[in-house]
Amino acid sequence: MAEKPSWRSFIHPDLTLRLMFVVIFLLLIALGNAFGVYDGLVHNNIPAAFYAFAAFLLYTVPALGLLKLKRWARLFELVISILFVVLGFIIMFSYNMTMGLMTIVPHGLIAIYLLSDDCRRAFGLITKAD
Repeated sequence: MAEKPSWRSFIHPDLTLRLMFVVIFLLLIALGNAFGVYDGLVHNNIPAAFYAFAAFLLYTVPALGLLKLKRWARLFELVISILFVVLGFIIMFSYNMTMGLMTIVPHGLIAIYLLSDDCRRAFGLITKAD
């Protein structure tokens, strides 16, 4: 009888705790957008369901890639985080200070961590001795 793979086999062994927090944050946002898709479909609001689905993919795809320490996922999330920081400043100064800060802080922290030596080492972009 063949053994079933463990659920832990989906997670890369070099995954850091802080990167795991980033993945959990992204998946929680994706879960909220999944409910947005459902709500849009129930209320027959197709554009809202479409935008929620796009946001769901925008958070889910890099989260799953980060779990496997894929370099493309790090780069993709870094670009998205920087774009959201810029968007947060636009929101903060033109619309709502609180919403802008709620966008800037988590995405800024994610971008800072993805640029850190600890994260780059986990992805194999720098060697352990550096």
